[in-house]
Amino acid sequence: MKQSKGLFHRLKKSRAWLFALLFGSIVLLTNCQSQLDNITNLDSGTGKQAIALGDSITAGYGLTPQQAYPNLLSKKLSLPILNRGVSGDTTAMGLDRLHSDVIEEDPWLVIVGLGGNDFLRKVPKTETEQNLREIVTSIQARGAIVVLLGMNLGLFKDEYKDLYQRVASDTGSYLIPQVLKGIIDDSRYRQQDIIHPNQAGQEILATRIAEALKSLLKEATWPPELLKFRQSYSGLQEDRIHFFSRQSLSTFPQL
Repeated sequence: MKQSKGLFHRLKKSRAWLFALLFGSIVLLTNCQSQLDNITNLDSGTGKQAIALGDSITAGYGLTPQQAYPNLLSKKLSLPILNRGVSGDTTAMGLDRLHSDVIEEDPWLVIVGLGGNDFLRKVPKTETEQNLREIVTSIQARGAIVVLLGMNLGLFKDEYKDLYQRVASDTGSYLIPQVLKGIIDDSRYRQQDIIHPNQAGQEILATRIAEALKSLLKEATWPPELLKFRQSYSGLQEDRIHFFSRQSLSTFPQL
C-alpha cells in the first residue's frame, strides 16, 4: 500500500513537472514570436556573412581570438562568424569603421555589441543612442538582420536597459538584453580588471547568445551562400532535441 502511494506521488510530481515545462515553453515561444514579428529584414535572405561588431568583449580582450565569444558562437551554431571587435571602441568608433568592417563584407546578420566604452568614457547617453541607431539602420539599409546586445552598464543598476530597448523597438532589431548579467558581476567569470569576461565568461556569453538566437535563425530566410550552414544548424538542433527527449523520459518513474 505504501509503495502504491509512493508511486502515485512520483507520477503526480512528474506530471506537474511536465506541465510546467510545456507551459514555460509555450510562454517562451509566444514571447519570441511576438518579437520576431517586428524584425527588420527577417525575410530578406540577402548577404553572405554573419558578423560580430563590437569592442573588447567581442575582440576577446586578454584571451586568444579562439576564446572570444564570436568563435565560440560560430561553433555552437555551425555558422561562420567574422569577428569585427576592436578593443576600446566606442559607438562613435564603431560607426566610423562600419562601412569597411561590416557593409563591405555584404552582411546577412550582424551582432552589434557596443556601448561599454561610452559608459566608461562618460559619453552622453543621447550620443550613444544616436550612434547605435545610425549603426543599426545603416546595416539594415543593406538588407541585413541586426541583433543588438544589451550591455549591463551602471554602477548600481543597469542604466542603459531602456536605451537598448528603445533602439531595438524603434528599428526592428533583435534585442538580447543584459547579456553580461551574472558574468561581469561574478568573480568566477571575469578577469581581474573587473570589466572583461574571462574564458569561462566568454563561454557563458556565447551560450546565452546561441540560445537567444534559436527562434530567430529558425524563422529567418537564409541567403543561398549560407544555406549549407543552415542544414548543419538544423541537424545540430535535432540532435539536441533528441538528447533532451531521452533525458526527460529518463526522469519519469519506472512502472
